[in-house]
Amino acid sequence: MKSVAHKLWAGMMLLVVIVLALLWSFQIIFLEDFYTRQRVGEVRNRARALVQDIYTLDSEELQDALEGFVYDYNCSIELLDREGRTLYSIGPGMQMPMMAHHYRRGGLLEEIMSGQDVTVTATHPRFGSSFMVIGIPISQEGEVIGALIINMPLAPVQDTAAILKKQLVYIMAALLAAALGISFLLSRSFTKPILEIISATKRMASGDFGVKLKVRSSDEIGVLSGAINHLGEELSKTEKLRRDLIANVSHELRTPLSLIRGYAETIRDITGGEKDKRDRQLGVIIEEAERLGRIVDDILDLSRMQSGSIALDTAPFDLGKVLREVTKKFDILSGKMGIKVACDSDEGLMVRADEARIEQVLFNLINNAFNYSKPSGAITVSARRKGKAVRVEVSDTGRGIPPEDLGNIWERYYKGDKSEGRKVVGTGLGLAIVKNILEAHKARFGVDSALGRGTTFWFELDAE
Repeated sequence: MKSVAHKLWAGMMLLVVIVLALLWSFQIIFLEDFYTRQRVGEVRNRARALVQDIYTLDSEELQDALEGFVYDYNCSIELLDREGRTLYSIGPGMQMPMMAHHYRRGGLLEEIMSGQDVTVTATHPRFGSSFMVIGIPISQEGEVIGALIINMPLAPVQDTAAILKKQLVYIMAALLAAALGISFLLSRSFTKPILEIISATKRMASGDFGVKLKVRSSDEIGVLSGAINHLGEELSKTEKLRRDLIANVSHELRTPLSLIRGYAETIRDITGGEKDKRDRQLGVIIEEAERLGRIVDDILDLSRMQSGSIALDTAPFDLGKVLREVTKKFDILSGKMGIKVACDSDEGLMVRADEARIEQVLFNLINNAFNYSKPSGAITVSARRKGKAVRVEVSDTGRGIPPEDLGNIWERYYKGDKSEGRKVVGTGLGLAIVKNILEAHKARFGVDSALGRGTTFWFELDAE
């Protein structure tokens, strides 16, 4: 299987090769022609300038100018009169015999004498070398009185183009080598954090959630690394909660099971004449069995809610009425523990929600308040209309919740500050169930607490 680094490197190299191939093709096809046209254009422009200045130069200056021209461009020059007779010629000897033949054939001389610039390319019949004949008319007061004929061999131009092509080969080879190295380094630098992410996720899969990735940039790779780090933190928290859940569930189950076993053994030893003692023992067994049932029910409820497999049965109902009914269920417990419970609710507080689930929320919140209230304490349950919502509050006069624990109280079996030495009726899952039910209703909820002054849990449902 090819790695991402190999694919990235191959892609960049393919792009470089395509660009270099196009550049090479362009140079092979157009370089020589382009360079020749540039050179010829340069010669023609200088020849025109020389023709314009020809009347301002004396014979010696003209000769110097022509010799400089020949030297600069390695060419031959002829000055002709109106009849085409040679007035002056200068240049390499082998080129001279060819000049008259080429500019006189095919009417080129007549074309030059008519006032037109002429450029033709020819091949030497004996040596096969290419050369170019350039004819520039010489005019005086609008009348052509002669011509400047330039015979320029193309071999130097072609040789220069060949050298440029060879240099281009070396340059392209160097560019290809540089691209090879740079693309390799880029692909490695790009894939290195990806390989680190792969390694980190494998370690997380094996249970090592403490792995941390270095976030080197703010691009997509950096964002992904940060997300993996956050995932590790969340998985670490989840793993801790899982271990705590197992430990707490084991503890919660062990106590009633031990009681059931102990009382069952006692009943086995009770004689037939001790009916009252047997009834008390059986009552404890039944009570602990019911407690076990509540633990199992809460665990199943929480599991179903977190997996989204429980559908809400929403319908309009009077929240104030439900609040009063739930509060009444704690009357006996209130009297036994010496904790005053007050219910303060407006009339006609209609909401649309799952009545059974909201009743479960209220029961769990009030039960939690009992667990964390001192004897002779007070619990207040209230419901008020607040704009387009109904706000429910459950307040106690307990010791309050430390600020560092407020963000964790909704977790399963989370234990921050200890309760007031009792567990009234609960499984340690009450607030986690409350959170999941309210989130399923898309309700707003929260907790306000101050050490030494008590705690208020609240939630809001949209009014009907």
